[in-house]
Amino acid sequence: MTKPILHINAGIGWSATKPLCYTFDKVGYVHHNLSGDKSITEPHMLHYLYESKYNPVLAKSIWHNKQKHRKFDFIRKNTTLLWYIQYMKSKVKDSHRGVCDFSNSNGDLPDYFLKEIAPALEEEFDVRVTMIWRDPVRRSYSHLSAKYKKYKMSSEDEIEWQMIKKQYPDSISYWKSKLDRPEPFLVPDYIKNLNNWKSAFKKVYPVIMEEVWEDPSGLSDFIGMKIEKMHDNVYFPERGTKRPEIKGLRDQWSSDMQDLSNNDLQYGRNKLEWVYNNFQKEFGYIPQLWLKK
Repeated sequence: MTKPILHINAGIGWSATKPLCYTFDKVGYVHHNLSGDKSITEPHMLHYLYESKYNPVLAKSIWHNKQKHRKFDFIRKNTTLLWYIQYMKSKVKDSHRGVCDFSNSNGDLPDYFLKEIAPALEEEFDVRVTMIWRDPVRRSYSHLSAKYKKYKMSSEDEIEWQMIKKQYPDSISYWKSKLDRPEPFLVPDYIKNLNNWKSAFKKVYPVIMEEVWEDPSGLSDFIGMKIEKMHDNVYFPERGTKRPEIKGLRDQWSSDMQDLSNNDLQYGRNKLEWVYNNFQKEFGYIPQLWLKK
């Protein structure tokens, strides 16, 4: 009997994870409608399961303070791997070959935890893993610009916002300040994430955002289904503040508050040279559009 596909995207935010998810859904490969709400692509179940086991104090905090999806049926306070498996299997439907989990927090899971859960998941599913990567400089700016904008828009953080605004008068100065000693969740190591997942699962495919939107044939081969056209994507081509406001992609079109100049791009490239070097060491090249100013 053919196993249903469980497609896990070990994503990095602000890299077009939602357009990739919507592409898979549209071609009939895997769907993300887990709880009757198609706007939800990130259940964060595996991340919560990890924290529950290894950081129970943090898990308790997540449950009480930060879990915005608690109203949905995929969230349980005492989540287990068995529950995750049963829940995902219950969502398999005839219109698609399987289901997907596009939680960006999947990209933060350590290799030892992935090795623990892999045997049980692969026993029940044909597990496929992607991780989508966008140009590190532009991605990091979109991420930090969105963070800066959130401070600005949140009245609850008014005092903190005034302190930030005084030190960093705009989103670009705030972004630059975070590149000197980047935290992993702000500037992730693409290759480390890749190796973590490859150490545990058999089918793992890195997706270069700028390349796959030009030619999805490699991705088509990986999923075993023809992708004629990728879903609309605000970040491709890169348009900065001149982007369209595409329905369902507010996270994208509301992120960039300013346009990066060539000098800004070069500054970011100098600070994040290690990300590009690690990529080149692994794959033997750097994507052409990552070098374009």
